Amino acid sequence: MSHISISNFSRKLLVLFWLSMIFSIVLNTGFWFAATMFNVDWFNSSFPIEVTLPLSTTRSLLGYFPSMISTMLTVALLWQLIVLFRLYDKGIIFERKNTECFKRLSYLLIATPFVELLKDVLLSLVLSYHDTNWNVSLEVDDNDVTMMVIGFVVQVIAVVMERAAELKEENELTI
Repeated sequence: MSHISISNFSRKLLVLFWLSMIFSIVLNTGFWFAATMFNVDWFNSSFPIEVTLPLSTTRSLLGYFPSMISTMLTVALLWQLIVLFRLYDKGIIFERKNTECFKRLSYLLIATPFVELLKDVLLSLVLSYHDTNWNVSLEVDDNDVTMMVIGFVVQVIAVVMERAAELKEENELTI
């Protein structure tokens, strides 16, 4: 694949990543407030603990912040992809900057189950704060574990990319 086709494909993916980042924030915000402040039949929502809908404005606002933790992880992943594909768009392929992007992507992916646990704990505490007893809920599903495994694979790719960058640098120094 030539540099021009990599660059063209990268530009298309950049548009997709930017739209995904914006839509994930906007849609998750809209869905959160629609689910918690309005009791609508057409929208099915689930929470880490049993709640009675609609929530008060205060509880809805307090719950919004922990509910967005996994969305912010998604935004961070998309941002790293944007950084990586900007490099590809510029023709920067086997260099240390790419390696750093892969490493950050792997760390974010590996963190997924822990971020989801944190979100569930904080959200369950916020949603039960008015009760006489506090409820805490934890759940890790197979998607979170899959993301962590993919993170380990991306970590290996980062090491391979680092070695490729070293070989490229050595080749450029060789006469």
